[in-house]
Amino acid sequence: MRRLHLKLFYLRTRIKREAQGVTAKTLGVRPATMSHLEQGRSLPTLTMLLALCKHYDVTPTYLLDDERPIEPQGRDRWSERDEVIARGSWLEVADGATVTTNDGVRLVAVQPGARHYDANTEAERMTCASTAAAGELESRLASAAQQGDTELEEALTRELLSQRKPRNKPVAKSNLKPAMAQAE
Repeated sequence: MRRLHLKLFYLRTRIKREAQGVTAKTLGVRPATMSHLEQGRSLPTLTMLLALCKHYDVTPTYLLDDERPIEPQGRDRWSERDEVIARGSWLEVADGATVTTNDGVRLVAVQPGARHYDANTEAERMTCASTAAAGELESRLASAAQQGDTELEEALTRELLSQRKPRNKPVAKSNLKPAMAQAE
């Protein structure tokens, strides 16, 4: 859960675009609690985790899994958590199905390792003339996704650090000398 605080900060500042106090009030906690969560100083309780998931419309898996990118994917939406397709599930399709049920609905199995694409990437995939070109496209997409996530993590870390206030107030030198004289 080393990235939980970054995900919370990202969701509040980039997705919800809320002030920390507004989020705290909505969730019924003190602003300091939100600050500690976003700074990585504390972890949410189970009740707080569920409240955060509902507020930001993300699943607990997204928040707690460090392997998932900081930017949530479609599968990470709390409101669609019952609609996520998993291995062994069947997907209803209009054409090209492998199984037709008695009532005429066509179904296709979701295969392990099956890839999915957004509209732009699907257009690129359609132009791949060979298996090697498709493999190269997959590598390029995976590398770009990893690099983008790393850059986002670094940017959020810098932004969080720039907002961090010092925990201890520095001791003024002028106050230090009289205190030392009294101790002697």
